This record gives sequence, structure tokens and C-alpha cells, in this order.
Amino acid sequence: MNNRMIKIMIATLAMSLLLAGCWDTKDINKQYLPVVMGVGKGTTQKYRIVMQIPDASGRTQIIDKEAKSISKAIDLIRTDSEKSIEMVHLRLLLIDKQIAEKGIGNIINFAVRANDISIKGMVGIIDGDFEKTMYHQISPTPEISSYDFFSEEAGWTPNQSIVRIWEAYRSQNSYSEDMAIPMLKNGERTLFTFKGTAIMDEDRMVGTLSQDETLLFNLFKGRYSGGTIEVAQNTSVLIQNTKIKHHTKWSDEGPVLLTDVLLNVVITESPEGKGKTLIEQEMQKQLSGQFNETVKKIHDLQSDVLGVGLIFRPELTEEKIKDWKTRWFPSLEQQINVRVNVLNDIYFKENNANDQGHMLKE
Repeated sequence: MNNRMIKIMIATLAMSLLLAGCWDTKDINKQYLPVVMGVGKGTTQKYRIVMQIPDASGRTQIIDKEAKSISKAIDLIRTDSEKSIEMVHLRLLLIDKQIAEKGIGNIINFAVRANDISIKGMVGIIDGDFEKTMYHQISPTPEISSYDFFSEEAGWTPNQSIVRIWEAYRSQNSYSEDMAIPMLKNGERTLFTFKGTAIMDEDRMVGTLSQDETLLFNLFKGRYSGGTIEVAQNTSVLIQNTKIKHHTKWSDEGPVLLTDVLLNVVITESPEGKGKTLIEQEMQKQLSGQFNETVKKIHDLQSDVLGVGLIFRPELTEEKIKDWKTRWFPSLEQQINVRVNVLNDIYFKENNANDQGHMLKE
């Protein structure tokens, strides 16, 4: 065997040794994989970081540290932990209301810049006892996770707002849109009780929306799946789909936005004898009034959470875009008109069936 063949065999053997297995992998049993991280106000330091780490049995281990920065608190958790802390499975970032009222920009910036945190994770604000909410647990249920309550494939409904880390980052740096963040506290028989929505002006919380107002906000944003609306006299309808059309113009006083909202709904509950036309009229009057009250409330808070600036953006110059929140949004005139189309009438169908039955008997 010549020297050339020997060299080839040695090189081949060396390459095969390099490919035999992944040398830098970590045993999953040696890792903690937090799915929820809470950022609160520390008792002795600026931040208190609480991590929830589920195990295979459905129980949750909770780790807690304080520091002057979020990075340092996480580093202290890693230092005192018997396992490595990997943030790749973090799905929910919860922020104490006291911090949200002062500004969450640095928290969102940290989450975006951290290499091991997914920007698809969701953001919420704790309106209540921070420690009680973060340490609250219910009976072990391996199939349920905290972030399921925010998932559109699981527990989420249009009475709750929803915002992801990347959306929060985009909104707090946007000239033409602010963000709305779900508010919650610990539940009694469930992990969370939702209290409404926090209205943000850039990165600072300036007000709140109730659950009913949040539903209207989600309707405006096109997030209506599974939404139920209660009308007067024990009537409830389920939203099937919505159609929204905006009409914009620019008057001497500033921007004007007229929005037509068409709701196609199905009656789920209604007193007998209450007709389809009456329900449509009641809903149109009720929702138009509620929509415009909510719009006024948001406008008074000087927060463009509805993203009206995005609607006007094609008509704005670069200078007007930069001045949207400070100059043009305060002078905005906005009106919403709601039209309702009921797709069924359960009592009308029942009456028809009864009439046919009487005719057969005769």
C-alpha cells in the first residue's frame, strides 16, 4: 500500500470520527425549559424575574431571582440552578402592571435581542398580585399550558386581545400604530382570569378596555372567530364573518375616517316571538353606539391602537407620518356604522315546522 493510499485512509477515518454523533448536544434531562417568564418589580432590586418550568407530570417548578437588569437576574438563575436554563421554549412574557405604566420598551427590546427567545412568544400584563399570579397553580394537567389561554388554536376568544413579542416591538417603534396588550390575574379554578386590555401609548400603559370593548377592538382588527355578542332581552348571536370598509378623506381640520362594518351572525339564543328584523335593528343600534364610545375613549387616551395611521399611511408624506401621533391623530374625526345580517332565525324555523305538522294532521 503506497503512501498516497495511507493518507486517504487516515483522512477518511478522521472525517468519519467528526461525523459520528453531535458533540455539542445537551441531554434534555440536564435542561430547564421555561415556558413562561414574569417580569415584576423587585423588593430590593429593579427587576424580579420569575420563570415557570413544566415537567412531564404536569406540575410546574418556579424559579425566582432579583437583579438590576433582566439579563443579570437570568444569569443568577442559571448560576444557582442544577440544570442549564434554555429559553428556546419561552412562549409567554408576563409584565407587572406597575412596570407597564412606566414603560416596557427595555423589556421588549431585551426579548427581541436575546438570541434564544422566540419573537413569536406572546405578551401579557398582570393586573393584580404579581407573585400570586406567577406562583398560582391548579391540579396537574399535562395537556394544558399557560400559553394555551392566548393561543387561537386553544383557549383564546375575541374577548381577549393578543400580541406577540415581534408585534409589540414593531408597534412601540411605529409612527402610525400603538399596541393593545391582554391583562390578567390568577384565576380561582383556572390559571388565569382575563380582566380586559391595556392600551399603550408607544411603550407605556395609559388606559384599559373592558372585555366587551376588547371584542369590538378585535372586530375592527378582523379577529372575530368564535365571538359571541349579547343583545338586549336575553338574545345572543355568534359572529360568522365580518366585512369592513374604510372611507378616508382629508378636511381642512385634518383626517376623517368613516368605517362601515357588516356583521354576518347566527342566533344562538333568543326569546320566542322575537323576529329576525328586530334583532338586526337592536344589534345595529347597540353596536354602533358601543363602537363609537370605544373609539372616543381610545382617542381621548391619545393612543392609536386601532391602527388608523396605517389606514391613512398611503396618503401621508414622510413628514406627516412622523407627525401622525402628535399632530394629526389628535385632530382625527372617526365614525363607525354597523350593519347586521342574521343568517338564521331559529324560532321562525320552529314555527314553520309546527305549521307543517298541523297541516299533516289535518
